[in-house]
Amino acid sequence: MINIKHFMETVEEQDGKRLWIEPHGLTLDLTEWCQVDYVLSHLGPPKKLWAWFAAHPDGYEYFRGKYHEYLSRSPYRGVLVRLAAAAVNENYTLLHEGDDSQHNSATALYEFISDLSAYKPEI
Repeated sequence: MINIKHFMETVEEQDGKRLWIEPHGLTLDLTEWCQVDYVLSHLGPPKKLWAWFAAHPDGYEYFRGKYHEYLSRSPYRGVLVRLAAAAVNENYTLLHEGDDSQHNSATALYEFISDLSAYKPEI
């Protein structure tokens, strides 16, 4: 199962592995303090798109559409397919830093991964 959380939310056992997916890294202190297992900035939205969304918080649909286009052409598509398959047997949490719990980078990535799971080949 895939969970979505703000990176400062309480760590819980059902979080599984905690994956930072914003398009920039974290300091070592924050990584340890927030118990981030993997910093996967390369799976986050392009920085220019991320900055646009930060300036236009009501533009989630546009942001999500452009981010999904980016992900569909990404060289990491295979990784995303494996993340979709992994969600069947294990928990992991996509971590974001946005103020809106429903409209953020992690939610958009979750939606893309969920769509992929419908089309993924058996691994």
